[in-house]
Amino acid sequence: MKNMQQIWTWLGYAGLLPFIITTVMIWMGWTLPWLPPVQAFISYSAIILSFLAGTLWGRVISLYAIDNGANLLVLSNLYALLAWVSLLIAMPSVGLIALAFGYFSLLGVEKSCQNLPNNASYRQMRVRLTSVALVTHLLMLLHLATGGF
Repeated sequence: MKNMQQIWTWLGYAGLLPFIITTVMIWMGWTLPWLPPVQAFISYSAIILSFLAGTLWGRVISLYAIDNGANLLVLSNLYALLAWVSLLIAMPSVGLIALAFGYFSLLGVEKSCQNLPNNASYRQMRVRLTSVALVTHLLMLLHLATGGF
């Protein structure tokens, strides 16, 4: 179990790298012809939000008989749809706000569901990861709002 915890901890923090790299790229004015930083950021964010929604689904299915299971299954699908819609929105700032809302509210859903399987170290890690993700979303929004694009 300890080895598994090390793996998901390492993977969780490594998953922040695309958020951080694309945020630094946008603030430093670095672009690559094949990698527009804002588009890369939003698409990665949508994938991660969908992934997190899927983990909610998986934890509910593993319990099968929890009281609010049906609501959580519907919510997990709504988060995935929110992530998808954020990719379709022509205004990046609106997509970023939608994704930030998704991360913040999904963390709240996970915290409010005491019957979902997760341990204290996982919950702490999720708070840290979500905090960094939200900060990078805010930095992207700030850059867009100040005329970055």
